[in-house]
Amino acid sequence: MGLVLLVVVGAVWRRLRETSRLARRLASDVQTITTVNTAHRLKTEPLPDGFDALAHAVNALANRYDRLLSTQHLAIEHARRQFADEHARLVALLHNLAEGVLICTPDGRIALYNQHAETLLGQRIALGRSLFDSLDRSTLAPILEAMRNAPASHARTLVVRTHAGRFVRVRIAPALDADEHVRGFVLALEDITHQVEASSRRDQLVQTLSEAVRRRIAAIRAAIETLREFPAVDASLREELEAVIAEEATRLSAELDETLREYADVLRARWRLDDIPLSDFLNVLAQRLNAPLDETPPPAVWVRTETHALVQALAALQAHLGRPRHLAATSDGDFVRLVIHFPTTPPETGRLRRIFQTSSPTTPALADVIAYHGGEIWAQRTTDGLDVVVLLPRATLPTPTPTEARVAPRPEYYDFDVLFRTATPPPDVNAAPLRTLAYTVFDTETTGLDPLGDEIVAIGAVRIVNMHLLENETFDELVRPRRPIPPSATRVHGIRPEDVADAPPVEAVVRRFHAFVGDDVLVAHNAAFDMRFLRTAEQAADVRFNHPVLDTLLLSALVHPEHDDHSLEAIAARLGVPVVRRHTALGDALTTAHIFLKLIPLLEAQGLRTLGEVRAAAEQTYLARIRY
Repeated sequence: MGLVLLVVVGAVWRRLRETSRLARRLASDVQTITTVNTAHRLKTEPLPDGFDALAHAVNALANRYDRLLSTQHLAIEHARRQFADEHARLVALLHNLAEGVLICTPDGRIALYNQHAETLLGQRIALGRSLFDSLDRSTLAPILEAMRNAPASHARTLVVRTHAGRFVRVRIAPALDADEHVRGFVLALEDITHQVEASSRRDQLVQTLSEAVRRRIAAIRAAIETLREFPAVDASLREELEAVIAEEATRLSAELDETLREYADVLRARWRLDDIPLSDFLNVLAQRLNAPLDETPPPAVWVRTETHALVQALAALQAHLGRPRHLAATSDGDFVRLVIHFPTTPPETGRLRRIFQTSSPTTPALADVIAYHGGEIWAQRTTDGLDVVVLLPRATLPTPTPTEARVAPRPEYYDFDVLFRTATPPPDVNAAPLRTLAYTVFDTETTGLDPLGDEIVAIGAVRIVNMHLLENETFDELVRPRRPIPPSATRVHGIRPEDVADAPPVEAVVRRFHAFVGDDVLVAHNAAFDMRFLRTAEQAADVRFNHPVLDTLLLSALVHPEHDDHSLEAIAARLGVPVVRRHTALGDALTTAHIFLKLIPLLEAQGLRTLGEVRAAAEQTYLARIRY
């Protein structure tokens, strides 16, 4: 009887445990449906009696819930399209601005940037990262602090040097809310490196010329004063003093010519060819020369010129040839033919060539300006004077076609959630809520599965900031391993030995990846495997990956302990995440990032809201025992 009783109790206990496990699994699936994936459905077989009916009832309720959400989704989708239109206009405006644009929070975290700003700052900038990673803190921080304390202050303009060594003119203005509180700062950036270098070179030329003139004039004055003081000097001494005067004057003239040539080079360094309608250019030139224009050219004709330098050089001809009578321009293939008529007696050829090559401290030589444009200049006699003919290259403007009219989507470069959520993160990152942190989600492809013997062949990563996946902020690089890629590995990730033959070595790629990560939290699927490979490369790359790490494998086991399959494909199927470019580094990183965004609400539903809470709970799962 005792034995029978034990068997019965054991069977009942086993049935109760199985029933409890099924109940928890059904509850977990219902939570998945209501939280992150309305398309998820409960499996109805094999389930014991009662549970299959419950599963059918839950699935029927889920279908009605899905239809209700679909109705709401239509309204949301309409609003989303309107927002997308506004977003597209904003991004297009920022993208096409010639200046770099940044918006940062009061404490200097980047909330918006355009592509020109990214190019200008010389190193990668990213949403949520500090502005002072690229610009000097000691210069900018006091100005930002002053503007925070005096919101009504006007915009400030200053010149700063980037960490890449470029000089940037920065115009800063506070971004105020309706209550006149500073919610951020708008920075307009302009690269003035060439201007600063040209100004420095110009100052150096002036100083050098001043010293040379002072030295030569002192020698000339000394010789002249000797002649005046001793008028009766013998012929040999007079001849020697006169030779000194002649030699110093010659040297002074040569040094002046050399300085003018160098100054012309400085001016040329500041020139920039821009496209301008020919009619606009001719109107500017006609007004400067005070000469009538024969005929206005068609608006479709454009030229590529440095307008100020060219007009200034052409106007200088008046000092030698007089005021022109009229000017005209016509198309000549890939060039525009500009004709300026001077009613004057044509000078001889040698003198005319010297006129074209004459420059001054404020005006470049006309021949140099035309050569810089890639054009030509010559003169031809007429019955009533002289025509100066200039060939300038036409600007080729793209003609939109029906297919080109559709502008491809541009990547996102902004996150206004960062701008208007200005709370400073706690010093202890483990105390920060999951939704407020920045993450780098990454994946590696390798030559095999042994971190001690195999090597990395690719690293892919994408960033998440404030629950937004930033698909424009990605890392995707191949690595040249020191050992061959076996065919078995190629069959998995598709990377062949010839694909990585010209790739950089692992230490260079890992160093760049470390800079890309910054101070983000690292996220990976089966992170122990990828981190083992990264740490193997730390010493060669001279970096340390001491970042907090989250593993979607452990997080899945944490929110769905009743499920046995926690592979990337199984998790993606449960959470309704499409798997893209499987077994490619960037493709798996993107899939993992989408999964991670779905896991966060499920973790919060279990009361796990901060990074520290999630890390501690993940370490208690049975899968945390995996080591590499």
